[in-house]
Amino acid sequence: METRTIAIREETPLKLRLSILFFSIALSAEVQAAPTPETKAVFEHAMLLADDIQQRVDQLIDKEQQGKIDKFTMSQSIQEATKGLEAYEDELRKASAGGHGVATYLLANLDDGRAATLLDGHEAMHAKACALYQSASDQGLIAGAVIVLRNCDEAFQRYKFDDPELLRKHSQLARALEQPDRYSDYYPLPARGSYCFKDSQLPEVNHQQPLTTMRDIHQPVALSLEQFRADGYYLLALKGDSVNPKVRAYLKQVQMLAPDCLDPSHLQSLFEKMERKRH
Repeated sequence: METRTIAIREETPLKLRLSILFFSIALSAEVQAAPTPETKAVFEHAMLLADDIQQRVDQLIDKEQQGKIDKFTMSQSIQEATKGLEAYEDELRKASAGGHGVATYLLANLDDGRAATLLDGHEAMHAKACALYQSASDQGLIAGAVIVLRNCDEAFQRYKFDDPELLRKHSQLARALEQPDRYSDYYPLPARGSYCFKDSQLPEVNHQQPLTTMRDIHQPVALSLEQFRADGYYLLALKGDSVNPKVRAYLKQVQMLAPDCLDPSHLQSLFEKMERKRH
C-alpha cells in the first residue's frame, strides 16, 4: 500500500502540487490559538506545521529568484512540503471534528484551492469545500457565511434571483453580520478573493520564475474581521433586490467599513444613477 501511495504522489503533476501548496499554507499561520485546551494543542501544532511549510516554500522561491535552483532540489523540496501539508491537514481535521470553526474554514480553503486547480473532479471538490464553509458558518464564523454566498452560489449567476438556496444564503449572511463573531480573535483569515480588497486581475506571468508566478497567482488575501464584514455587506447589496431599501443600507455599511472598496461591480455609481432618476 505504501508503494502504491508513493507512486500516486509521483504521478501528481508538479504544477498542481505547487499550486495547492501555495494556496493552502499561505497566511494560515497567522491564525491564533483554539478556544479549548485539547483543540488548542492540536490547532497550534497545525499552525507550526504550516509555518514550517511556508518557510520551505519561501526558501525555494528565494533560490529561484537568485538563479540557484535545479529540478532535483525543487522536486525534493516539494515532496517534503507535501508531506508536511498532509500532516497539517490531518491536524486541522482533528480540530474541526472538535467543533473548531476556524479549522473547518481552513480545511475548506484547502479543498477550495484544489478545486481551482483540478479539471477532473472540480465540481465534487468544490461541493466539498462549500459544505465545509457552511459548517464553519454554522459554527459562528462570519468568514464562512461570506464565502458561502460568494463562492457557493450559482443561482445569481444564472439570474435566478428568487432561488430558495440563494435567498437562504443571503439571509444567513445578513443574520451573521448582525451578530458578534465568536472567533473574532482568530482573524485575519485567508480568502481566495475579495470584492473590496483584492484586484481580480492576474499578475503578469514570468516564465523565467515559474514558482514566483504561481505564488503570486494562488496566494490568497488576508482579511481582517472588519474587511470580511465589508465584503459581506457588499455581497448583500450585490445579490439583493435593488429596489429594497435594505440594499442601500448595505452599501452604506460598505462605505463606512471600507471607504476605499474597489467596487468591481460599480454598485456605488449604479445606485447614484437610480437615485438621480427618482428625483
